[in-house]
Amino acid sequence: MQVSHITDVVQTPALCRLAHYIRQHGEQWQAGDEAPDLERFEQELHAHIMAFEREMIAEELCRYDVSAEEVIVDGIPYQRSLASSETYVSAAGPVTVTRHLYRPAGRSTKSIWPLELRAGIVGELWTPRAARQGTFVMAHLTPREGATLFAELGGRQPAASTLDRLPKTLSARWEANREHWEAA
Repeated sequence: MQVSHITDVVQTPALCRLAHYIRQHGEQWQAGDEAPDLERFEQELHAHIMAFEREMIAEELCRYDVSAEEVIVDGIPYQRSLASSETYVSAAGPVTVTRHLYRPAGRSTKSIWPLELRAGIVGELWTPRAARQGTFVMAHLTPREGATLFAELGGRQPAASTLDRLPKTLSARWEANREHWEAA
C-alpha cells in the first residue's frame, strides 16, 4: 500500500468520526466520575467501524465500474446510456455507489451494468460475501429469524423479505446451469 493511499484513507469521514468517538470515550475515563457502559461502547465502536468498512467497500465497488463510451460483451457492442446510483447489500451494511448502464442496439434488448458483472453482484443486490453469509443464515433460520440475527450483530440489516428472496434467486441460477456445473 502506498503512503499517499494511507493518507487518503485516514481522511475518510467515517474514520474521522471513529477517531473522534475514541477520543471522546477516552475523555470519559479521564473525567473519572463513573466507568462508561462497556456494552454501549462495544455497540457504538462496532457501528463506527462498520461505517468505515462501508466507505471502503463503496470505494472498491466503484473500481469495478466502467465508464467507456462502448463495451463489447460476447462480441456484442453496448453503448453507455446513463449513470445512476444503486444501493447494494454488503457484509457491512448498505453501500450506495454510482454505476453506468450499457445498452445494445435495438429494442427489447437487455441492458447491462458492468459493475455488477465484474464485481459478481448476486441477484442485482448482494455483494458476494453478503450473499454467502445470507445464504448460510437462510439455510439455518427462517427469514424473520435471520433478519433478527443480522440486526443483533449490527452492520447490514436486510429485511426478512430480502433474505427470503436470496435462496430463490440462487436456486433459479443453479437450476439453469445445473447440468453443466454438475458435469464439470
